[in-house]
Amino acid sequence: MKLLPWQFHEVNNNFLITNESGSFFYCKENTLNKLINKDIDPVLGSFLKTKNFLSEDVNDKYWNNYLFNLYKRKSTSKKINYMILIPTLRCNLKCSYCQVSRVDIDKSGYDWGDNELFNFEKFIIDNDIDNIKIEFQGGEPSLVPYTLKKIVNIVEKNTTSCEFVICSNLSYLNKELLELYEKDNFYISTSLDGKLENHQTQRTENLKETNQFFENFNFIIKNFGVHKISALPTITEFNKIDEIIDEYISHGFNTIFLRPVNYQGFARKQFKKNAFDFQEWNKAYIKALNYIFDFNFNNEHKIKEYNFENALKRIFHVGTNGYIDLRSPNIYGKDFIVIDHDGKFYPSDESRMMTRIGLIDLNIGSLENGFDSQKLNNMNLNNFNEIDPDCIHCAYQQFCGIDNIDSISRYGTTDIPTHDKYFCKTNMFYFDTIFEKIFSKNPKDLFNINGFLTDIFTTQNHFSNIFYYD
Repeated sequence: MKLLPWQFHEVNNNFLITNESGSFFYCKENTLNKLINKDIDPVLGSFLKTKNFLSEDVNDKYWNNYLFNLYKRKSTSKKINYMILIPTLRCNLKCSYCQVSRVDIDKSGYDWGDNELFNFEKFIIDNDIDNIKIEFQGGEPSLVPYTLKKIVNIVEKNTTSCEFVICSNLSYLNKELLELYEKDNFYISTSLDGKLENHQTQRTENLKETNQFFENFNFIIKNFGVHKISALPTITEFNKIDEIIDEYISHGFNTIFLRPVNYQGFARKQFKKNAFDFQEWNKAYIKALNYIFDFNFNNEHKIKEYNFENALKRIFHVGTNGYIDLRSPNIYGKDFIVIDHDGKFYPSDESRMMTRIGLIDLNIGSLENGFDSQKLNNMNLNNFNEIDPDCIHCAYQQFCGIDNIDSISRYGTTDIPTHDKYFCKTNMFYFDTIFEKIFSKNPKDLFNINGFLTDIFTTQNHFSNIFYYD
């Protein structure tokens, strides 16, 4: 018999045992000692086989099941299936936490033109892109609806399946935009930072702009349904999270993405303390998550928190690799790309922002010249948590990811111990929270975990038991 490689982590005074395939179970210290000493009795051996920790021989069903799950966790699409496009960098607002370093609305030279559109269509055709999701960001992309329509036409003409999302501040709602919004494959993402006063303070600055936002926001929900629009807050005042959640519930939303200010763009100066204070954020987050759990347990309407839901699915749904912050390898330029207002390629939106402020040039090519293969290969050399000296000993390594761009943004280098990084400390906290709740046997926690995973909110007391060895 062969005991497959494993890691452990203390959770709730017992021990979480995991392996690279994503299998896990929970045990007491005496079982941990048996694993360390390879003292495997028949009962424990039988349990370990069912959990993909033990095989009888190479190529038996237990070994192959382990390898299959390992492959599914590591593999991603071999073709680009998600693109962020920046048709303009101009914006009509001056949000306090702007992470993009937008330019004023009357600036010239910051929009896609005929050259970018021509090269974009050529890029779609030459790379045989299909089954694609495209997200329009900015700046404010609703300033150039004519360009959006041209891009949509190019993509629909050259693909068999496509979907579009416009990230908009909803200042504008004209005939051309409504024609796009009426399409079944076109959706809206916007920012809603809480009640009117808070939203105005952080984004719109004056009552006229604020009222225009809420008028357009409510028009979309009334005429297209809440499914047409998604919203997310940027949280600068942690003590207001509960009222932000209430605001989302009042509009009928079923999801909310709780996130602090990203350390990018203009926000680097305005909210520098928030961007590094992971302890205050973690305290605020767990309070807010418990607030959501309480609400769901006591009300017919349900709302999910995106971080918790995504990390849960990363644990339980083998092959959930779409969220690039939580995957490894995280190969740039493979299935995801950002194309800026000038046609330059970036591996992520954060890398575009960092280049914009002059911190470091992370462009990896352009529509005109294609990918810079040498630069791309150099950037991908260390995009594996499987080779990180901290990560290889971590029980969460197979569920987590790697984000060297965030490290460069916050510290100016990737060459610091991973356990000291904001990315690691935050995700360790998220995964600790999840496993503490899985094994708590608290009916309210189990009720929400089931709902977040399956959309069926119910209490199943056996949920924790199937992962527990005593």
